[in-house]
Amino acid sequence: MSEAPRENDRPGDVPLLTGLRGLAALIVFTSHAAIVGFLPDELGHGFGQVGVMIFFVLSGFLMGHLYLHRPFQRSDVQEYAQARVGRVMPLYFLVLAVSILVATWIYGGFRYAIPLDQVDVVMRAALFIEGPFELWTIPVEVQFYAVFVLVWWLYQKIGRPALLVMATVVLLPGMVLVGVYGATLSILPTFGYAFVLGVIFAEFLSPIRSLVSRLPRWAGAFFLVLLCLNLPEIRDRHGWSIGSEGQFFALTWIDPLTWALVVALFSACLAGSPSLRVLDSRVFKYLGRISYGFYLVHYPVLELVDRCIGNPLAGLILALGVSLSLSAASYQFFERPVLRRIRARSMSRS
Repeated sequence: MSEAPRENDRPGDVPLLTGLRGLAALIVFTSHAAIVGFLPDELGHGFGQVGVMIFFVLSGFLMGHLYLHRPFQRSDVQEYAQARVGRVMPLYFLVLAVSILVATWIYGGFRYAIPLDQVDVVMRAALFIEGPFELWTIPVEVQFYAVFVLVWWLYQKIGRPALLVMATVVLLPGMVLVGVYGATLSILPTFGYAFVLGVIFAEFLSPIRSLVSRLPRWAGAFFLVLLCLNLPEIRDRHGWSIGSEGQFFALTWIDPLTWALVVALFSACLAGSPSLRVLDSRVFKYLGRISYGFYLVHYPVLELVDRCIGNPLAGLILALGVSLSLSAASYQFFERPVLRRIRARSMSRS
Protein backbone atom coordinates (compact mmCIF):
# COMPACT_ATOMS: atom_id res chain seq x y z
CA MET A 1 0.00 0.00 0.00
CA SER A 2 2.29 2.65 1.25
CA GLU A 3 5.79 1.27 1.58
CA ALA A 4 8.42 3.11 -0.40
CA PRO A 5 11.80 2.87 1.22
CA ARG A 6 13.60 3.97 -1.90
CA GLU A 7 12.76 6.12 -4.89
CA ASN A 8 12.08 3.09 -7.09
CA ASP A 9 10.37 1.24 -4.24
CA ARG A 10 12.37 -1.94 -4.70
CA PRO A 11 14.88 -3.50 -2.33
CA GLY A 12 17.63 -4.62 -4.70
CA ASP A 13 18.13 -8.12 -3.31
CA VAL A 14 14.42 -9.05 -3.16
CA PRO A 15 13.26 -8.14 -6.68
CA LEU A 16 9.82 -9.79 -6.67
CA LEU A 17 8.36 -7.76 -3.81
CA THR A 18 7.33 -4.71 -5.82
CA GLY A 19 5.44 -6.99 -8.19
CA LEU A 20 3.92 -8.80 -5.22
CA ARG A 21 2.59 -5.48 -3.98
CA GLY A 22 1.09 -4.94 -7.43
CA LEU A 23 -0.55 -8.35 -7.21
CA ALA A 24 -1.99 -7.48 -3.79
CA ALA A 25 -3.45 -4.27 -5.19
CA LEU A 26 -4.98 -6.20 -8.08
CA ILE A 27 -6.55 -8.70 -5.64
CA VAL A 28 -8.17 -5.86 -3.69
CA PHE A 29 -9.46 -4.25 -6.89
CA THR A 30 -10.83 -7.57 -8.14
CA SER A 31 -12.72 -8.16 -4.91
CA HIS A 32 -14.29 -4.71 -4.89
CA ALA A 33 -15.15 -4.98 -8.60
CA ALA A 34 -17.03 -8.18 -7.75
CA ILE A 35 -18.87 -6.47 -4.90
CA VAL A 36 -20.19 -3.71 -7.19
CA GLY A 37 -21.24 -6.31 -9.77
CA PHE A 38 -18.56 -6.05 -12.46
CA LEU A 39 -17.19 -9.54 -11.72
CA PRO A 40 -18.68 -12.78 -10.32
CA ASP A 41 -19.68 -12.68 -6.65
CA GLU A 42 -17.26 -15.48 -5.83
CA LEU A 43 -14.34 -13.05 -6.27
CA GLY A 44 -15.64 -10.65 -3.63
CA HIS A 45 -16.61 -10.62 0.02
CA GLY A 46 -13.30 -11.40 1.69
CA PHE A 47 -10.89 -11.93 -1.18
CA GLY A 48 -9.74 -8.31 -0.92
CA GLN A 49 -8.68 -8.97 2.66
CA VAL A 50 -6.10 -11.42 1.31
CA GLY A 51 -4.53 -8.55 -0.60
CA VAL A 52 -4.43 -6.47 2.58
CA MET A 53 -2.82 -9.39 4.44
CA ILE A 54 -0.04 -9.39 1.83
CA PHE A 55 0.31 -5.61 2.14
CA PHE A 56 0.75 -5.79 5.91
CA VAL A 57 3.25 -8.67 5.82
CA LEU A 58 5.18 -6.79 3.15
CA SER A 59 5.25 -3.63 5.30
CA GLY A 60 6.62 -5.53 8.27
CA PHE A 61 9.24 -7.23 6.10
CA LEU A 62 10.45 -4.02 4.49
CA MET A 63 10.78 -2.19 7.80
CA GLY A 64 12.75 -5.08 9.27
CA HIS A 65 14.82 -5.63 6.14
CA LEU A 66 15.74 -2.00 5.60
CA TYR A 67 16.15 -0.69 9.13
CA LEU A 68 16.43 -3.35 11.82
CA HIS A 69 20.18 -3.87 11.39
CA ARG A 70 21.00 -0.20 10.90
CA PRO A 71 22.37 1.78 13.85
CA PHE A 72 19.66 3.41 15.93
CA GLN A 73 21.00 6.94 15.68
CA ARG A 74 19.47 10.29 14.98
CA SER A 75 20.26 10.46 11.26
CA ASP A 76 18.90 6.98 10.55
CA VAL A 77 15.74 7.51 12.60
CA GLN A 78 15.24 10.85 10.89
CA GLU A 79 15.56 9.21 7.49
CA TYR A 80 13.09 6.54 8.54
CA ALA A 81 10.57 9.15 9.72
CA GLN A 82 10.94 11.19 6.53
CA ALA A 83 10.31 8.16 4.34
CA ARG A 84 7.27 7.07 6.32
CA VAL A 85 5.73 10.53 6.72
CA GLY A 86 6.51 11.63 3.18
CA ARG A 87 5.12 8.49 1.61
CA VAL A 88 1.98 7.93 3.67
CA MET A 89 0.59 11.16 5.04
CA PRO A 90 0.34 13.65 2.14
CA LEU A 91 -1.85 11.50 -0.10
CA TYR A 92 -3.84 10.15 2.85
CA PHE A 93 -4.68 13.66 4.06
CA LEU A 94 -5.47 14.77 0.50
CA VAL A 95 -7.92 11.89 0.02
CA LEU A 96 -9.41 12.55 3.45
CA ALA A 97 -9.86 16.26 2.69
CA VAL A 98 -11.41 15.58 -0.74
CA SER A 99 -13.74 13.01 0.82
CA ILE A 100 -14.92 15.49 3.45
CA LEU A 101 -15.46 18.15 0.79
CA VAL A 102 -17.37 15.87 -1.58
CA ALA A 103 -19.48 14.19 1.10
CA THR A 104 -20.38 17.50 2.78
CA TRP A 105 -21.12 19.79 -0.12
CA ILE A 106 -21.23 17.87 -3.41
CA TYR A 107 -22.41 14.25 -3.25
CA GLY A 108 -23.62 12.59 -0.08
CA GLY A 109 -23.52 9.13 -1.69
CA PHE A 110 -19.76 9.26 -2.19
CA ARG A 111 -18.00 6.02 -1.22
CA TYR A 112 -15.92 7.76 1.44
CA ALA A 113 -18.93 9.47 3.02
CA ILE A 114 -17.15 11.49 5.71
CA PRO A 115 -19.20 14.69 6.16
CA LEU A 116 -17.65 17.48 8.17
CA ASP A 117 -20.31 17.25 10.89
CA GLN A 118 -19.03 13.78 11.85
CA VAL A 119 -16.31 15.37 13.94
CA ASP A 120 -15.42 12.20 15.82
CA VAL A 121 -14.88 10.21 12.60
CA VAL A 122 -12.83 13.00 11.03
CA MET A 123 -10.63 13.45 14.10
CA ARG A 124 -10.02 9.74 14.58
CA ALA A 125 -8.99 9.43 10.95
CA ALA A 126 -6.82 12.57 11.03
CA LEU A 127 -5.02 11.42 14.18
CA PHE A 128 -4.47 7.90 12.78
CA ILE A 129 -6.55 6.33 15.53
CA GLU A 130 -9.04 4.55 13.30
CA GLY A 131 -9.92 5.13 9.66
CA PRO A 132 -13.33 4.70 7.99
CA PHE A 133 -14.13 2.63 4.90
CA GLU A 134 -11.09 1.45 2.90
CA LEU A 135 -9.00 4.10 4.65
CA TRP A 136 -8.93 1.85 7.73
CA THR A 137 -5.63 0.25 6.74
CA ILE A 138 -3.62 3.49 6.81
CA PRO A 139 -3.92 4.26 10.56
CA VAL A 140 -3.14 0.60 11.29
CA GLU A 141 0.04 0.87 9.27
CA VAL A 142 1.06 4.20 10.80
CA GLN A 143 0.55 2.70 14.26
CA PHE A 144 2.92 -0.09 13.28
CA TYR A 145 5.51 2.43 12.06
CA ALA A 146 5.44 4.08 15.50
CA VAL A 147 5.82 0.76 17.32
CA PHE A 148 8.63 -0.30 15.00
CA VAL A 149 10.81 2.60 16.17
CA LEU A 150 10.73 1.11 19.68
CA VAL A 151 11.42 -2.37 18.32
CA TRP A 152 14.35 -1.03 16.30
CA TRP A 153 15.82 0.66 19.40
CA LEU A 154 15.34 -2.45 21.51
CA TYR A 155 16.86 -4.70 18.84
CA GLN A 156 20.06 -2.68 18.97
CA LYS A 157 20.13 -3.26 22.75
CA ILE A 158 19.24 -6.94 23.14
CA GLY A 159 19.14 -8.42 19.63
CA ARG A 160 16.56 -11.01 18.58
CA PRO A 161 14.75 -11.15 21.94
CA ALA A 162 13.38 -7.76 20.89
CA LEU A 163 11.24 -9.62 18.35
CA LEU A 164 9.68 -11.62 21.16
CA VAL A 165 8.94 -8.40 23.03
CA MET A 166 7.40 -6.96 19.86
CA ALA A 167 5.23 -10.03 19.38
CA THR A 168 4.03 -9.88 22.98
CA VAL A 169 3.28 -6.16 22.94
CA VAL A 170 1.46 -6.32 19.61
CA LEU A 171 -0.28 -9.70 19.84
CA LEU A 172 -1.45 -9.87 23.45
CA PRO A 173 -3.90 -6.93 23.25
CA GLY A 174 -5.25 -8.34 19.98
CA MET A 175 -5.80 -11.75 21.50
CA VAL A 176 -7.77 -10.16 24.34
CA LEU A 177 -9.82 -7.96 22.01
CA VAL A 178 -10.70 -10.70 19.53
CA GLY A 179 -10.62 -13.79 21.72
CA VAL A 180 -12.27 -12.45 24.87
CA TYR A 181 -14.46 -9.58 23.69
CA GLY A 182 -14.99 -10.57 20.04
CA ALA A 183 -14.03 -7.07 18.92
CA THR A 184 -12.30 -6.59 15.57
CA LEU A 185 -11.44 -2.91 15.78
CA SER A 186 -9.44 -1.44 12.91
CA ILE A 187 -6.37 -0.84 15.05
CA LEU A 188 -2.88 -2.35 15.21
CA PRO A 189 -3.54 -4.96 17.97
CA THR A 190 -6.21 -6.60 15.81
CA PHE A 191 -4.03 -7.00 12.71
CA GLY A 192 -0.55 -6.59 14.16
CA TYR A 193 0.49 -10.20 13.81
CA ALA A 194 0.71 -9.69 10.03
CA PHE A 195 3.39 -7.03 10.54
CA VAL A 196 5.15 -9.15 13.18
CA LEU A 197 5.27 -12.00 10.69
CA GLY A 198 6.85 -9.70 8.12
CA VAL A 199 9.57 -8.57 10.53
CA ILE A 200 10.32 -12.21 11.38
CA PHE A 201 10.62 -12.95 7.65
CA ALA A 202 13.20 -10.15 7.42
CA GLU A 203 15.23 -11.41 10.36
CA PHE A 204 15.36 -14.99 9.07
CA LEU A 205 15.57 -14.18 5.36
CA SER A 206 18.63 -16.34 4.60
CA PRO A 207 17.34 -19.62 6.11
CA ILE A 208 13.92 -19.05 4.56
CA ARG A 209 15.50 -18.60 1.14
CA SER A 210 17.64 -21.68 1.64
CA LEU A 211 14.64 -23.77 2.63
CA VAL A 212 12.31 -22.59 -0.14
CA SER A 213 15.00 -22.88 -2.82
CA ARG A 214 14.85 -26.65 -2.36
CA LEU A 215 11.26 -26.73 -3.61
CA PRO A 216 10.46 -27.41 -7.28
CA ARG A 217 10.76 -24.49 -9.68
CA TRP A 218 7.01 -24.44 -10.19
CA ALA A 219 6.20 -24.19 -6.46
CA GLY A 220 5.73 -20.41 -6.48
CA ALA A 221 3.15 -20.48 -9.27
CA PHE A 222 1.44 -23.40 -7.52
CA PHE A 223 1.09 -21.37 -4.31
CA LEU A 224 -0.22 -18.39 -6.29
CA VAL A 225 -2.89 -20.49 -8.03
CA LEU A 226 -3.99 -22.01 -4.72
CA LEU A 227 -4.20 -18.57 -3.14
CA CYS A 228 -6.49 -17.37 -5.94
CA LEU A 229 -8.63 -20.52 -5.75
CA ASN A 230 -9.01 -20.26 -1.98
CA LEU A 231 -11.89 -17.80 -2.31
CA PRO A 232 -13.52 -16.88 1.03
CA GLU A 233 -16.96 -16.47 -0.55
CA ILE A 234 -16.99 -20.03 -1.91
CA ARG A 235 -15.68 -21.52 1.32
CA ASP A 236 -18.25 -19.56 3.30
CA ARG A 237 -21.13 -20.81 1.15
CA HIS A 238 -20.14 -24.43 1.66
CA GLY A 239 -19.32 -24.14 5.35
CA TRP A 240 -15.59 -24.68 4.76
CA SER A 241 -14.49 -21.75 6.92
CA ILE A 242 -14.07 -20.74 10.53
CA GLY A 243 -16.82 -18.75 12.24
CA SER A 244 -20.31 -17.73 11.27
CA GLU A 245 -21.46 -16.87 7.78
CA GLY A 246 -20.27 -13.51 6.48
CA GLN A 247 -17.65 -12.81 9.15
CA PHE A 248 -14.78 -11.48 7.04
CA PHE A 249 -12.31 -11.58 9.93
CA ALA A 250 -12.89 -15.29 10.49
CA LEU A 251 -12.89 -15.97 6.75
CA THR A 252 -9.42 -14.56 6.27
CA TRP A 253 -7.53 -13.04 9.18
CA ILE A 254 -7.74 -16.05 11.49
CA ASP A 255 -8.11 -18.71 8.82
CA PRO A 256 -5.10 -21.07 8.96
CA LEU A 257 -5.34 -22.20 5.32
CA THR A 258 -5.42 -18.64 4.00
CA TRP A 259 -2.42 -17.70 6.12
CA ALA A 260 -0.54 -20.84 5.06
CA LEU A 261 -0.96 -19.84 1.41
CA VAL A 262 0.03 -16.21 2.06
CA VAL A 263 3.15 -17.37 3.91
CA ALA A 264 3.99 -19.89 1.18
CA LEU A 265 3.61 -17.32 -1.62
CA PHE A 266 5.57 -14.68 0.29
CA SER A 267 8.36 -17.18 0.99
CA ALA A 268 8.50 -18.14 -2.68
CA CYS A 269 8.85 -14.47 -3.61
CA LEU A 270 11.68 -14.02 -1.11
CA ALA A 271 13.45 -17.00 -2.66
CA GLY A 272 12.94 -15.62 -6.18
CA SER A 273 10.93 -18.61 -7.40
CA PRO A 274 11.45 -18.87 -11.18
CA SER A 275 7.76 -19.57 -11.77
CA LEU A 276 6.89 -16.16 -10.26
CA ARG A 277 9.01 -14.13 -12.68
CA VAL A 278 5.78 -12.59 -13.99
CA LEU A 279 5.80 -10.48 -10.82
CA ASP A 280 9.08 -8.97 -12.03
CA SER A 281 7.43 -7.81 -15.24
CA ARG A 282 7.00 -4.12 -16.01
CA VAL A 283 3.23 -4.31 -15.54
CA PHE A 284 3.30 -5.73 -12.02
CA LYS A 285 6.28 -3.63 -10.94
CA TYR A 286 4.62 -0.41 -12.10
CA LEU A 287 1.34 -1.38 -10.44
CA GLY A 288 3.33 -2.04 -7.28
CA ARG A 289 4.88 1.42 -7.40
CA ILE A 290 1.54 3.20 -7.81
CA SER A 291 -0.33 0.77 -5.54
CA TYR A 292 -0.81 3.24 -2.68
CA GLY A 293 -2.78 5.69 -4.78
CA PHE A 294 -4.48 2.84 -6.61
CA TYR A 295 -5.65 1.37 -3.32
CA LEU A 296 -7.04 4.69 -2.07
CA VAL A 297 -8.93 5.76 -5.20
CA HIS A 298 -10.17 2.57 -6.85
CA TYR A 299 -13.30 1.86 -4.77
CA PRO A 300 -14.88 5.34 -5.17
CA VAL A 301 -14.13 5.08 -8.89
CA LEU A 302 -15.77 1.64 -9.08
CA GLU A 303 -18.94 2.84 -7.38
CA LEU A 304 -19.19 6.01 -9.47
CA VAL A 305 -18.68 4.09 -12.70
CA ASP A 306 -21.24 1.50 -11.57
CA ARG A 307 -23.83 4.27 -11.24
CA CYS A 308 -23.12 5.50 -14.76
CA ILE A 309 -22.35 2.36 -16.78
CA GLY A 310 -24.82 -0.51 -17.05
CA ASN A 311 -22.55 -2.94 -18.87
CA PRO A 312 -20.31 -4.86 -16.41
CA LEU A 313 -17.43 -5.41 -18.85
CA ALA A 314 -17.40 -1.81 -20.01
CA GLY A 315 -17.69 -0.63 -16.43
CA LEU A 316 -14.82 -2.84 -15.33
CA ILE A 317 -12.52 -1.61 -18.11
CA LEU A 318 -13.44 2.03 -17.51
CA ALA A 319 -13.05 1.79 -13.73
CA LEU A 320 -9.67 0.06 -14.06
CA GLY A 321 -8.47 2.61 -16.59
CA VAL A 322 -9.58 5.60 -14.52
CA SER A 323 -8.13 4.13 -11.31
CA LEU A 324 -4.79 3.44 -12.98
CA SER A 325 -4.70 6.90 -14.55
CA LEU A 326 -5.47 8.69 -11.30
CA SER A 327 -2.97 6.67 -9.29
CA ALA A 328 -0.26 7.06 -11.94
CA ALA A 329 -0.82 10.84 -11.99
CA SER A 330 -0.78 10.92 -8.21
CA TYR A 331 2.49 9.00 -8.06
CA GLN A 332 4.20 11.08 -10.74
CA PHE A 333 2.95 14.58 -9.93
CA PHE A 334 2.11 14.46 -6.22
CA GLU A 335 3.58 11.59 -4.20
CA ARG A 336 7.14 11.60 -5.56
CA PRO A 337 7.53 15.40 -5.68
CA VAL A 338 6.21 15.77 -2.13
CA LEU A 339 8.53 13.05 -0.85
CA ARG A 340 11.52 14.66 -2.57
CA ARG A 341 10.60 18.06 -1.14
CA ILE A 342 10.33 16.70 2.39
CA ARG A 343 13.72 15.05 2.11
CA ALA A 344 15.32 18.13 0.55
CA ARG A 345 13.95 20.39 3.26
CA SER A 346 15.24 18.07 5.95
CA MET A 347 18.71 17.96 4.37
CA SER A 348 18.83 21.74 4.18
CA ARG A 349 18.12 21.97 7.90
CA SER A 350 20.77 19.42 8.89
